[in-house]
Amino acid sequence: LAKIPEAERRAYLFTDLIAQRIDDVMKQKGVTKSRLAQMTGKRPCEVTKWLSGSHNFTCRTLSLISDALQSDIVNVAK
Repeated sequence: LAKIPEAERRAYLFTDLIAQRIDDVMKQKGVTKSRLAQMTGKRPCEVTKWLSGSHNFTCRTLSLISDALQSDIVNVAK
C-alpha cells in the first residue's frame, strides 16, 4: 500500500466514498439495484459496478444517478 502514489490512493478513497453514498441513498429510499438500473436505463451489472467502490465515475454518471435517486450524491463547492 505504501508503494501506491498518494493521488491514486485518494482517487480510490473518493470512488469508495461515492459508492457508499449511493448505497446509503438507495437504502434510505428503498431502491434496489434492479430498480436503479431501470431508473437510469442501465443494466444491473453496471449498478453493481458503481457500488463496487472501484468504478471511475464521470460527472454524467453522477448526474444520472443523482437525478434518478432525486438526491445529491456529491456536493461541489461553488
